[in-house]
Amino acid sequence: MREEDSILLECLEDVYHTFEKALKKAQLVRSIHVQNFERLLVELRSERRVFEDISIPARLIVEQLLESQFKVGQVALEAERFKQGFTSVSLVKVEEFGIICVKLGELEISWRDGNYSYYLYPDKVELRATDEKSSIKLFFSISFNRQTLERFPEILISPNVVYIHPQLEKWIRKV
Repeated sequence: MREEDSILLECLEDVYHTFEKALKKAQLVRSIHVQNFERLLVELRSERRVFEDISIPARLIVEQLLESQFKVGQVALEAERFKQGFTSVSLVKVEEFGIICVKLGELEISWRDGNYSYYLYPDKVELRATDEKSSIKLFFSISFNRQTLERFPEILISPNVVYIHPQLEKWIRKV
């Protein structure tokens, strides 16, 4: 784990414990706001799982999806016989056991990180089930950038990465 990851995790832990303590006090109050506090606590757990529960390539994809969400990028999807055109990213979360959930417009899709292999291209990723019976393709309107890729050199030796486009590989290797 990189130093910056440790710092972010420590910050998340601080916020989580403070929020958990405050929520115990709030449980005495009958208010819709208490439910909203509980939802925020669930979101904090999801954020922590990004650092602790998923592989490096899955984390790269999650960060790219978050980048699309916050920079008003769009993502398209192909899965089996289903196609979703470019739309906004409404939600990205990581649940228990490395299950990654993404909401694109009104469509929600999820996959378990450990059950997929990754194929990385400049503006898309393909996730193939390890049994090769299903796949998911995510197309990004905001391509991967050099700065993001340079933060993930471990991708080059990750066992669940099958293919990396040569341009991405150059950026990761800082050539």
